[in-house]
Formats: sequence, structure tokens, C-alpha cells
Amino acid sequence: MWMTLVVILTGLLTAQTLAFVSFLRREKARRALAEQDAGECRVRMVEIQKLARIGNWEFDLINDQIRWSAETFHIFGLPPGSEEPEFADVLLAVDPEDRPLFDQAIERAISVGQPYRLDLRIRTPDGTQKFINAKGSAVYGEVGAVVRLIGTVLDITDRKREENRLAEQARRNTLTGLANRRHFSSELEHEIRAAREATHPLSLCMCDIDKFKHVNDHYGHGAGDEVIRALARCLADGVRRGDLAARWGGDEFCILFPGTGSTSVQICVERIRQKLESLVFTTEKGQQYCVTGTFGIAELRPGMSSADLVELADQALYRAKQQGRNRLALAS
Repeated sequence: MWMTLVVILTGLLTAQTLAFVSFLRREKARRALAEQDAGECRVRMVEIQKLARIGNWEFDLINDQIRWSAETFHIFGLPPGSEEPEFADVLLAVDPEDRPLFDQAIERAISVGQPYRLDLRIRTPDGTQKFINAKGSAVYGEVGAVVRLIGTVLDITDRKREENRLAEQARRNTLTGLANRRHFSSELEHEIRAAREATHPLSLCMCDIDKFKHVNDHYGHGAGDEVIRALARCLADGVRRGDLAARWGGDEFCILFPGTGSTSVQICVERIRQKLESLVFTTEKGQQYCVTGTFGIAELRPGMSSADLVELADQALYRAKQQGRNRLALAS
């Protein structure tokens, strides 16, 4: 009887041991599978962030430590796994004009827990400028104080460049590449206000191509377009940095000279007139011809509106045409 009991107990213990061993093996396999899934998940996350050009970061305020994802390093032009930067290093990467805005956003996030979302320009170590959309928010500890900041950085460089290209395109005349009338009018209003505030001179020149209809009628509209482009090049090459040349409409152009009186403007305009006069155009049939331009110059006077200044320059242009064309005239 005792022997039978011993055999039974031994069998029970063996069954329990085997069951326990089997349980351990299943748990070990389950844990290994979970670790594998976690590893694959991290890999997928890195791939997704790289594809989306979005990185995440964490700023531990208690330990004064920043942790970046691999894509965040890539966006800032640093090799993944580089030494984690300090906040001062991050701030230096931001464009100087955007830096105060970013610094204030971080300060508000820390002091009052205010989340932020900003478009910023950054400069990578190799000098490349990028545009990022930066988001951040606060994480509170048990005592109600902010202990961490977390956020994301999205590389929006391509989008911003396309937006800037379209905005620039909207300001330009298609045929000449100069400013269009709408953009010029907006800049004229701005410069008039600036001239009044700083009591600086401001001059405007209106010009057009002499007998332009004759060019179109005798050589074709393709030749007319080439003449318009040629005058546009003369204007673009002849003005100084800070001046603005534009196609006003048809064969009529205008130039804005901030900070310059009409007497000084004459020197610049005369060079443009001479350059246009010296050009020789050749048609597809080998015919050669030249064109000239007439210019009227006016200077802003007290109480003048933009329309008044344009009208005054246009009157000077008309008077120069009456005097024989291919010349410039100052508004009287």
C-alpha cells in the first residue's frame, strides 16, 4: 500500500514538474516573441519617421537631458547616434530671425505648460537651410510641475520651397521676369510710407518703347516680345540693389528708386537708355533693326499719393515724347 502511494505521489510530482517546465518554456517563447515584435515595431517606427520626414524628441527637465529619434538627427543634419545635443545647441541651429520666437515658445511651455506649433528655419552643420514644423507640449509630474517636454519636428523644406516659388511666381510678369503691376503697386505704397517716416527721398521712373506698334506691325509679335524682354534685361541690369523694376503693362515699364532723389536717378536711367539704344535686333529673315525708349522721372513730394506720383512720372514721360523721344525728362 505504501509503495502504491509513493508511486502515485511520484507520478503527480513528475506531472506537475513537467507542466511547470512546459509553462516556463511557453512563457519564454512568448517573451521572446514579444521582444521580437517590439524590435520590429521600433524598426518600423524608424522607417515610418524616415518616410514621413518626421522625428520626435524629449527634453527631460529634471536631468537636463534631450533625447532624439534617429530621424530628428537626420533632419538637423547630424549622424544618427551622435551625442545628444544641449538645448543651447538646438537654439543655435535655428535661424537668428526665428530664434526669439522659438525661445519664447519653449519658455512658455516650461513655465505655464503652453503647447506650441511653429514653422522655423534651421541651418545644418554643412550650411544647408531647412524649414521645419516644430510642435511641443509639456508633461506634468506628480506635484503638478512640468517635468518633461515632448514634441515632433517635421521637415517641410520641399513644401516651403514650392510655396515660395509659387509666391515669387505670383509677383513676377511671365514674359519678362520683372515684378508685375500688382506687386509693384504694393511695394510703391510700402516705400512711400517708409520714405515719409524716415524723411528719405523716393523717385519713380516710367518708360516705354518708342514706336512699339511699328515693331509688331513690321516684324511680328514675336519680335515685339523679344524687344520687351530686351528692355526688361536692360532695366534689371541697370538698377541698383534695392531698386525695383516692373512691367507696368504692354510696352510700358516702371522703376522705383527708394532713398534716391530724381537728380541722382537721371544717371542710372541714362545708362539704361543708352544700353537699349545700342542693341541690334535680327529677325528670322535676317532683317536688322534698333529700338529706343523714352523715360519720365518724378520725385515724391509732401502730401502725394502713389497715384499722384505715377501720374507725375507719366506726365514727364509724355513731355519727353513731345520733345522728340529717345530721351528722359524730369517732372517739373
